[in-house]
Amino acid sequence: MTRSYEQACFIARALDVLGERWTLLIVRELTLGPRRYRDFLSALPGLGTSLLAARLKHLEQHDVLRRTTLPGPGRAVAYELTDRGEALMPALAGLAKWGTGLEDPPPGYTGRAAWIMAAMRLIAPAEEAARFDTLTELVVGGETLWLQGDGERVRLETGKAPVTPGLRLTCDKETFYALARGQVAVDSAVASGQLAVDGESETARLFFELFRLPDGHRTNSQ
Repeated sequence: MTRSYEQACFIARALDVLGERWTLLIVRELTLGPRRYRDFLSALPGLGTSLLAARLKHLEQHDVLRRTTLPGPGRAVAYELTDRGEALMPALAGLAKWGTGLEDPPPGYTGRAAWIMAAMRLIAPAEEAARFDTLTELVVGGETLWLQGDGERVRLETGKAPVTPGLRLTCDKETFYALARGQVAVDSAVASGQLAVDGESETARLFFELFRLPDGHRTNSQ
């Protein structure tokens, strides 16, 4: 059973839905597109199957997520955010921005480029980022993601871009982190061979201007 604060307070009621361990990280994963059950287990080591099932059921009951069917062979069942779930984006953005000021975590903490990109997308100025309509594929270490604005919101998903991207950025994780922090300029990273840009250099520079983490943040804490 989910615990309740039993308080007639909007904050307490929200925490009744979202305050349990793993819940907001499940929502974070869904900011990266629809997720299958096994995708959650892979991204959230330490979260057992029974607890995951309980958390998903709880969030579905509260209209934060819903079940969907992925296209392609087998039509796998997955989960995606509802409109109520999407309404949590400003709250997640606030947490991400606040978290950039924390000290580095102890050695051994898991880090993924997808989580950094999720924070970059959440923190970016919403209207300006939504106008970034160049389909962009990022190949960072062993991870591949794609991003595109449609004028109203930014869509960010893991995996290869659905069609040939207008911009492809390829680098290792360390370079990506440095670019995200603004510690390395795009032109310098290209000149040193740390970053490969397939597309317009101006568009690549605009990408890291729009989707940039606050100065002085601690990237490794993501």
